[in-house]
Amino acid sequence: MSKDLWVFLFFLTISATLWLMQASSEKGESTIQIPIQYEEIPEGFCKSEQLCPALEVTVTDQWQTLFKYHAKMAFAFLGYGFDTIKIGREKLQEGKNLIQAKSFEAKLKEQLNANTKIESYSPDTIKVSIFKIEKKTVPVKLVGNIRLRPQYIQIGDVTISPDKVDIFGTKETLDKIDSLETLPADSLFGDIFENTTKIVPLRKSDNISFNESQVTVEIKAEQVTEKIIDVVGINKKNVPANLTLKTFPASVGVKCKVGVSNWDKITPSSFTLVVDYNKINSKSKKINVEVANSAEGVFGISLHPDQVEFIIETKTEQ
Repeated sequence: MSKDLWVFLFFLTISATLWLMQASSEKGESTIQIPIQYEEIPEGFCKSEQLCPALEVTVTDQWQTLFKYHAKMAFAFLGYGFDTIKIGREKLQEGKNLIQAKSFEAKLKEQLNANTKIESYSPDTIKVSIFKIEKKTVPVKLVGNIRLRPQYIQIGDVTISPDKVDIFGTKETLDKIDSLETLPADSLFGDIFENTTKIVPLRKSDNISFNESQVTVEIKAEQVTEKIIDVVGINKKNVPANLTLKTFPASVGVKCKVGVSNWDKITPSSFTLVVDYNKINSKSKKINVEVANSAEGVFGISLHPDQVEFIIETKTEQ
């Protein structure tokens, strides 16, 4: 390297140093961040979710002092940062609390150069809401579709354990909640063909808390079979007291579907079949046979025949 280049770099370094010294002695404006620490509150209460994490303080001083402040913030993770602002129980009451940032000015100045001037705060008011925690018991709601394998049916209702959960939060929040949902469980209950039990997580919420993290869901399923009953008697309704309604035939056959475990339990008494006098069509010689009632678990009912002939007779006086 030539001598002239060395001389140039020497004078460049001196010039830069003198410039920095001159610039650092000039005043400037900058913003520093002071972390806020919220101390524990009395048992049975909770803080609002959106809390201001730090107080931004705009200050003016010489640039060399402002540079030191920013270096202090940069090395906060090593324990060299600004002391936190502590908001404790003595400043917090139930309801909405408005704390003026200026109330911390004396403690802030203890950490600043004597010549540093505080220009403004952001936010100028720290908002902290304290609410009493209340409890509400709500039912658990399974989210998702249950898909059964073809020719299989669900037996009974879905069983969720526990089926109710205690949730905790503010009264305002709890008033808006009438159930606690699980996470979507579609993938857990596809192609069901036997009794199935799964653990399903509950959906988390930022505004409430609850002790349970999951529930047990049980679904009972079995194969479908067909049942045919050849003779089921027909009842009559709405027939005037002075008339007699007779049907031909007096009974019909019933075909239905049922789970295999209930096949032998289905008998003629499992069905109530009726013809309704009020639905007689004067232009027709036949009347529809209706299923008024059937045993639990029976579906896909069809009647053979589903219409019967009838005659109406007047009762003779005794």
